[in-house]
Amino acid sequence: MKYQQWLKNPIRFKAMTGDTVEKFEELLPTFTKIHDEYLSKYDLNGKLRKGVRSFVIYKNSPLNSHQERLAFILSFIKLNSLQESHADLFLMQQKQCNEFIHGLRTILDKTLSFLSVMPATNDAELQVKLNQITDQRDKHLFHDGTEREIPRPQDPDDQKDFYSGKKKKHTVKNAVITNLSCVVLFLSITVNAKMHDKKMADTLYTIKQGFNLWQDTGYQGYKPDGVIINQPIKKPRGKELTEQQKEYNRYISQVRVRVEHAIGSMKRYRIVKDECRLRKNHFVNTILHTCAGLHNFRLKNKPFQYPQYQDINKPT
Repeated sequence: MKYQQWLKNPIRFKAMTGDTVEKFEELLPTFTKIHDEYLSKYDLNGKLRKGVRSFVIYKNSPLNSHQERLAFILSFIKLNSLQESHADLFLMQQKQCNEFIHGLRTILDKTLSFLSVMPATNDAELQVKLNQITDQRDKHLFHDGTEREIPRPQDPDDQKDFYSGKKKKHTVKNAVITNLSCVVLFLSITVNAKMHDKKMADTLYTIKQGFNLWQDTGYQGYKPDGVIINQPIKKPRGKELTEQQKEYNRYISQVRVRVEHAIGSMKRYRIVKDECRLRKNHFVNTILHTCAGLHNFRLKNKPFQYPQYQDINKPT
């Protein structure tokens, strides 16, 4: 069993699954519960069974324990390996590997949702999360867009829509909103690379009055009513910034880096860092949400620590 082999070396375990042994063991009981409940009603392909029954893992299954199944799906997300390679790693056929990937990913999503660590995916869900915030310190939000590489589409129109001039590749984009602790509160639906960050902010989500919003210059002109905007000063054409303006920009960058760290933490999973080749079950469109849930689960008891910064007034 790969799980037992990796368990002997904590460093290798984290490299193969993306999580420490302690976080894996913390996730396992809920995964086991959701796994058995789901597979008592549905098969791995998501088809409804004829009757509800108590689910038991057969001893001759390639993944014959809950630990092995959780390690299987986490390692696939972490490594983004070819299915043939991943099937060989766990001593199964490629067809079985494909079924386990999609079935166990669904169960993992349901597990993270049950633990309340999945981010909001639409504006209505985001407003519910924002309404729950009462501490003034938690009313600092950070937003940004992130791109992920996809295979070159065959359709000529799709090639134009999904080509990113910034990355020089075909990509998809998501908008991300985090708080001071780097928890991902919102992760938008997946859109094509042509959609600008500001347009995503205008159309996909709303920031309530009374919040502080930190953003980069890509959101130039985005200022919701009643929201305090913290944004670097753009260099005027043909002129230079003053030292005071440069100091202010450094301050903004030092605080706003939280959203970059959150995106980087999600992209420790190579399934969203490298090109994702899976198309079945809208895998490309939803896999970043799974990684955001895993990121939030890691921060549940151990948030990122940052130094305290003193407020700097924006220079005129």
